[in-house]
Amino acid sequence: MTARVYGRGRLVLLAALVACGESRASNEANGRIADVPVIPGSDHASAVPRDSALLSLTRAAGGADGMRYTVSAQASSGFIVGKIGGGAPRDTSIAPTHDLSVCRPFTQSLVPSRDGGVGNSVVWLVGVATGPRDDAPRRVRVLLDGCRLDPRVQRVAAGGTVMITSRDAMMTRLQFIDVGGASASRGTVLFNDAGQVVPTSDAAKTPGIVQIRDDLHPWVRAYLAVTPHPFVAITAADGAFRFDNVPPGSYTLVVWHERFGIKQQRVRVDAHVETRVELAY
Repeated sequence: MTARVYGRGRLVLLAALVACGESRASNEANGRIADVPVIPGSDHASAVPRDSALLSLTRAAGGADGMRYTVSAQASSGFIVGKIGGGAPRDTSIAPTHDLSVCRPFTQSLVPSRDGGVGNSVVWLVGVATGPRDDAPRRVRVLLDGCRLDPRVQRVAAGGTVMITSRDAMMTRLQFIDVGGASASRGTVLFNDAGQVVPTSDAAKTPGIVQIRDDLHPWVRAYLAVTPHPFVAITAADGAFRFDNVPPGSYTLVVWHERFGIKQQRVRVDAHVETRVELAY
């Protein structure tokens, strides 16, 4: 891994980038950028074992057990601006096999992609022990409509509530399963008619990536990223993400995508420095 830190002599170049529509408010304030380039296929971007990396979201905070995060004001902090790339738009055609009065064929983009980005990736930092309050929502909604769940991937704060609404008049058994590790169950929600709304707090009780799946309709899928701290993001189609107010230090940045798997990268954050990370599948 190589890193380049630019001083104030590059402010002219940064101003040009602003004119091109890129946000550089933090750069103007401190005048420094650290690049952490990652070459596809290099050792720095190699895939890591599924279980160990996914466990790191469960234990991505501080302390010996990786589960201690303290909210505190930071006298100084840095920024991480990154992009997850290597993708191309990939649509999956779903042809339901039963309950056809409700379950209609549809096409779903499992890899939203724009400008070479990979959307629906979950990105997080491992090893953050203190910092700002988590801004992930404490109540999120999942909609079952036409035998599909929406949204496909979303964040929810640990200890939050998931509200599931069904518009489908059919028997449905949604399972909440930890992804990776022993794939432990976090509970089951049953539906038998349209219009039902069921809340569950068990699914988001502790941090981790949770798959929502329907035992009776195996093509029904969605995912929750239950956050241990505020440094967890879901990428848009362009693959972009950003972490503000990151305490200075060295961390592991982990990326997970349901189709492409996991990658990780060591990053260093310095006070008043924007660290730029590019990682490609």
